[in-house]
Amino acid sequence: MLLNRRTRVLRTAAVATGTSVALLLPAAAAFADDAPRPVTGQDQDQGQVSGWPLADGSTAQVRQTGEGSYSADIVGRDGVLIGSLTSTGGRPGYGENNGLHIVLQPDGTVSSWKEDVPAPVPTPEPAPKPVPQPKPAPKPAPHHRSVQAELPDGTVATFARHVKDGPRVQVSSPNGKRIATVDSRHLTAQHRGWTYGLAVQPGKHAYRFVVVDTPKQGGDSWVYDLNGKLVAEYHARKR
Repeated sequence: MLLNRRTRVLRTAAVATGTSVALLLPAAAAFADDAPRPVTGQDQDQGQVSGWPLADGSTAQVRQTGEGSYSADIVGRDGVLIGSLTSTGGRPGYGENNGLHIVLQPDGTVSSWKEDVPAPVPTPEPAPKPVPQPKPAPKPAPHHRSVQAELPDGTVATFARHVKDGPRVQVSSPNGKRIATVDSRHLTAQHRGWTYGLAVQPGKHAYRFVVVDTPKQGGDSWVYDLNGKLVAEYHARKR
């Protein structure tokens, strides 16, 4: 799990513990897996270390800490340690720092992508106060129908956008058996090597539903809006 080391916040969640994680995956993002292969070195105290270039020019220094366990120190371009990630029990570690997203896979490989930061919106001048109008009779609450989408693992996601506590996505088998549910209080869930999660887009107060294949395809991921539309797809480079 990432620890705060600067004024920039590096937020992570270890899926193995079910901790919430703010994964942010806009359509304009791109994986940094086109970066060169990692360069390995030797540290006498920690064992073999692999350096993985990240999308923003920083580096993930990965070392094996045990059987099937890895840790990664995230070091900025100025050489200052930003934070760290861990992957244990066959589950990946996730982190985010100022729009940089990092995935440490259970095999010690690292992928990353950097989202575009939206330009600041100028504050409009206040509009003149409108003349008070009689209040119309209240309209009955609209009935919001849920929508469905077939996911890449063969399951079906049912999207409910307008529920009391925020959006909710339920993942079911093709025959309708419920497998997992994610909402604003339980942002991630796992099933048979697949991770499902809700992510908030920065500055937009809008959610995206994220599906990550972990670790079968090395961290391939798909992003849907809450209308069930596929809006982005990322494929990690295989080792």
